[in-house]
This record gives sequence, C-alpha cells and structure tokens, in this order.
Amino acid sequence: MRNTVSVIALLVAASACTSVGPVDSPGSYIVSKQPRTIWLTKHNNSVVKLDGPRMLADTVIGSVNGEYTEIPLSEVSHAAVQQEDKGKTIAAAALGGAALAGALIVIFKHSGSGSNSVNDQIADTMTLAHHP
Repeated sequence: MRNTVSVIALLVAASACTSVGPVDSPGSYIVSKQPRTIWLTKHNNSVVKLDGPRMLADTVIGSVNGEYTEIPLSEVSHAAVQQEDKGKTIAAAALGGAALAGALIVIFKHSGSGSNSVNDQIADTMTLAHHP
C-alpha cells in the first residue's frame, strides 16, 4: 500500500510540473534556453518534434527520430516547448503531501496496541512455544 501511494504521488508530481507552451521567438529562445525538445508547426500544419535543437543562422537544426534535420525558420508558423508550470508544481506538491499524510495515517492506525500488534504476536509465539 505504501509503495503504491508513493509511486502514484511521484508520477503525478513528475507529470504535473511541466506543460507544453508556445514560444514567440523560436530562434532566440533556442539560443538562450537551449531546450531539449521543441515542437515546430510548419506552414503546411505539420508538426515536427525536434530533439537537441540548435540555431545555425536562420535555420533550426536537430534530430527528428534520430535523423539529422534542418528546418528554416521561414517555414515555421508556430513553436512550442516543454516549460516549468509553477501552478501545477504547487498543486502536485500539495497532492503528494496529502497522499503521504493519508498513507501515514493508515500505516500508524493499524500499528497500534490492538490484537494485531507486534507485541501481541510475539507474546502469542512465546506462549505457543512453551506448550508441549
């Protein structure tokens, strides 16, 4: 149960911290931010996911499915990159904290002094060991 809650909280936090958003000036953005990936929408409405983008004069160069690719900025109508989303990060942290608190409540609620406690199990084992 603890591992499941932890994994779920981690996945939610990891996916919630970023979102894909538009870039006004792809050339200067690539030079200044050096993103890992950029999505370029061409004038024919095709979208190209370019990994490792770099600028070479007025052309974006990088890798598309492992193949070297050059795309002149004159062919690009829109660009988008994965960006940090502070609002989602805060929400993910709050959700992760709530999940952790819930898990701790469940764990400690069941480890009390009831009949299933560790001390009772040890006492039962010791009592059974002394009977022939």
